[in-house]
Amino acid sequence: MSESEHVWRAVARVDEVMAGVVLEVAVGNKRVILVRVDGEVVAYQGTCPHQFARLGRGTIADGWLHCPHHRAKFQLTDGTCGPGWDLPALQRHDLRINDGAVHLQDPLE
Repeated sequence: MSESEHVWRAVARVDEVMAGVVLEVAVGNKRVILVRVDGEVVAYQGTCPHQFARLGRGTIADGWLHCPHHRAKFQLTDGTCGPGWDLPALQRHDLRINDGAVHLQDPLE
């Protein structure tokens, strides 16, 4: 799909994305999570690759996002899975910030 076939949609205000908190948003029928990493807003897939638990219900501690279901953990900086789990990294989504709003592409790739 080409860039021209995507629409950038505002999904949250930048000030809604707080450090240490997971914010879940919807883009079409997909869940996405927004988190702060070193002050920057980052978007990742909203479900755990293990059993598809909603990561928006997860917690953040010491730079890791913890899945609410089996407590698998993912690095906030790059989405890689932590020790003890053999799971793929979380997919990171491109975003834009414009006029104080976080925009994600719809549809997501």
